[in-house]
Amino acid sequence: GGAVIPRAFTGDHAVLAQARELWPLFALMLPVGAVVFALDGILLGAGDTRYLALAMVVAALGVFVPVALLALHFDWGVRGVWWGLVALMVARLAALWPRLTGRVWMRIGTL
Repeated sequence: GGAVIPRAFTGDHAVLAQARELWPLFALMLPVGAVVFALDGILLGAGDTRYLALAMVVAALGVFVPVALLALHFDWGVRGVWWGLVALMVARLAALWPRLTGRVWMRIGTL
């Protein structure tokens, strides 16, 4: 899809070249993001929003922001920002998976 999908949005050769370079990062983030978003939905449905908010703040401030600042400092460009997003998804997965496999979020019989 890396050669087809970007062309649906642009014909600009510079943008297409950048998309081709970043495509592996997009592909890497998809399965991790899918699991994270599913866990978000499960925990939201269970009313565990406080934990979700805390996990997002910790992942954003502890992982994404430092990677983004490194990208700025070392001039990694958009590739560095996308690595930051991949790292954010991995950090969120690391925070949400143990919560799901534990029993704290389950509240049987409550509305």
